[in-house]
Amino acid sequence: MIHSESSKAILLDARSAEEYKGHQHKDGAKKAGRIPKSVHIDWAEAVDYGNTFTFKPVEELEKIYNRLGALKEDTIVVYCHSGVRSSHTTFVLTQLLDYKNVLNYDGSWVEWSYDDLLPFETDTQYVEKK
Repeated sequence: MIHSESSKAILLDARSAEEYKGHQHKDGAKKAGRIPKSVHIDWAEAVDYGNTFTFKPVEELEKIYNRLGALKEDTIVVYCHSGVRSSHTTFVLTQLLDYKNVLNYDGSWVEWSYDDLLPFETDTQYVEKK
């Protein structure tokens, strides 16, 4: 299970893989990257885009979010670019999957990216500005 050192919370990045890897730098953020030790699960994995355009069945959602390695009582802090996609994931975790301690970091990556004292990491040096 991946936890942040100080809080023992699981950090869940709900952005796209390109954003998580630091390959894409979206408008509003100072730099590309992710919060260290965060786990990536794209918010869109919870939606049945090929068919109904609704949430996937609970059984499928359980498989997706089991990748966190979290217990239903663990603290999970969800972030994205600006708090919108992480709100979606927070809803899925709390209302559909019954996780008890889920927090939405509404400042998300935009806020984090502007504080040069906060750590961040990327998978690449190339960043596409979007």
